[in-house]
Order: sequence, then C-alpha cells, then structure tokens
Amino acid sequence: MTAFNIEIDHNDQVITLTIIPKADYFKIVYSGGILGAIKKQESDWILLKAEEIDPGERAHALTGNSHLSLGVAEINQISGAIENYLL
Repeated sequence: MTAFNIEIDHNDQVITLTIIPKADYFKIVYSGGILGAIKKQESDWILLKAEEIDPGERAHALTGNSHLSLGVAEINQISGAIENYLL
C-alpha cells in the first residue's frame, strides 16, 4: 500500500497529514517530520511510543511539533480517515 493524504480539523483549521502504511501500523507525517504512529489493536486505535516507530529511509525524527499534538480527537479523526481509505 502506498502513502496517502488525509485532512483533519485541528483548532478550527483543516490540516493535511500524510499517512504511510507500515507492516502493522500507520506512520503520520506532518510538515516533513514524523508526528507519530497509530495502529489498530482489536477494535481500538492506539498511539505508538516513539521507540516503536521505525524512522525508515528518511532521517526525520519525531517532530514534537508544538502546533499539533496527537490527542484523542486527532487520533479519532485520523483512524476514521484511515478506515475510510481502506474501504
């Protein structure tokens, strides 16, 4: 599966994230850096710890971007967009 873009609402703004499918999780890229990753565990989506994310071919580390954090609202939007994409 190839990477794809999704849009989510964050602080009354629409932002675009790139989703990079991996073997058992989805890497989330924002503004050229890895924001985080989520994976489905049974019926729930969970946020991976930084050390569980393979940075891959790109040398980008987790951005720790202060303008965007992955809270429950963002994870719900991202997981819903991923599920819709996979249909």
